[in-house]
Amino acid sequence: MEIIGAFFGFLLQWYVWLPIVAVLAFLSWRNFRKAEVVAAEFEADLLVLEIPKTNDKQELAAEQMFASLHGILRDAEELKSNGGVQEHLSFEFASVNGQIRFYVWVPRTLRSFVEGQIYSQYPSVQIREADEDYTTHEREHSVVYTADISLSENEFLPIKTFTNFEVDPLAGITGTLAKLESTGDEVWVQILTRPIADDWHTGTDNWISGVRNGKSSVTATGFGWISQVLEALWKPPEESGKTVTIKELSDRDKTRISEAESKATKLGYKVRIRVAYL
Repeated sequence: MEIIGAFFGFLLQWYVWLPIVAVLAFLSWRNFRKAEVVAAEFEADLLVLEIPKTNDKQELAAEQMFASLHGILRDAEELKSNGGVQEHLSFEFASVNGQIRFYVWVPRTLRSFVEGQIYSQYPSVQIREADEDYTTHEREHSVVYTADISLSENEFLPIKTFTNFEVDPLAGITGTLAKLESTGDEVWVQILTRPIADDWHTGTDNWISGVRNGKSSVTATGFGWISQVLEALWKPPEESGKTVTIKELSDRDKTRISEAESKATKLGYKVRIRVAYL
């Protein structure tokens, strides 16, 4: 009983609980601060882009626009000051009430910057704030299907498979959406983008090394590096003077490596693509 009493007496000492209270207070403050920043980010505007049919801009204009928009990336010091929240943008198009419209969802604090970058590449576009959020139409439909589009290949490979586009790459999509005009159905596509730092290029280097070594499944974003470490610990050292066989790459792998290296020269975004059919 004396031992138990002494133990509880120790727990009641202020200097035992002070560090714990301090840590809990800090965590609470940090979570509260982050909640404030997230709430501020959701003070956003939905902008409508009215693009003239005579628009003759090529895909390079869009690439340059996204390169400029990458400027919203916050460095480590900025992230410390705002609770670690990196703003994102959403580029959207939807067929609603028989009309196809293009939208940009943007945090209000970044609206002027984003509008300026769009105008710099598309001077003839007209930008205005949407009268209402088109997603309010959801309540008018009893059946809603939603999906996220995921990659079928490694993320270090480019999605684009053509060097140049001879036709509008959106023509096939907008042509399908135009058929909904008389049905009352709707389709929404939302492309959420958040810039990331250039250290993602390291993952490309690891993936290329894996392909050259016959391990195309190795990725930097998963647990590939763990398997490499374990293999290095388990695998016995190679004998000195032993001939090392270099794998001959197939034409397909050579092309994949070349395309991955080309993609790694670009600025990076974390992207999520959502589709809804109502």
